[in-house]
Amino acid sequence: MKAIYREREIGSTVVPNEANRGMIRVMIERLREHWHEFSESKPGHRFQDRYRRRQHVRGHILKRIFLIVVGTVLALGSLFLAPLPGPGFATVFLGLAILAGELLPAARFLDWAEVKLRKFASFVEDVWKGSLLGKVSIVAVAVLLAAAVAYVIYRLFFAG
Repeated sequence: MKAIYREREIGSTVVPNEANRGMIRVMIERLREHWHEFSESKPGHRFQDRYRRRQHVRGHILKRIFLIVVGTVLALGSLFLAPLPGPGFATVFLGLAILAGELLPAARFLDWAEVKLRKFASFVEDVWKGSLLGKVSIVAVAVLLAAAVAYVIYRLFFAG
């Protein structure tokens, strides 16, 4: 029996949906492999290891320049727009992660930041688990930070 493929037209070419699904499966599998390699590295060395792996793969110089420009625009643009509603600082780190694949100083910075953030998270977890006063303190600091961000947004956009 002959297999029937549904097709859709893209420009002047016709691409079967089954082919699209195959490409998506390959892309997801490659993402899983890259994440597995990344997560196997030790904290404090992950981004530098990723940088070194990417340097062994010879790519087109235009692709590297494109990734550097995209990472820079994403990181800086997100930094300026971080106080506004939306993804905020997550996109700053996404831009830095793109840069870290192409620039060793960015990879070193993210490795340093990962270690510092892990220590801070461990400290907050210990305070949270320590007592009721620890929980109240963490919530109070979070509320104060949120109020400070709201105040800055108000001053920037609504105060004359």
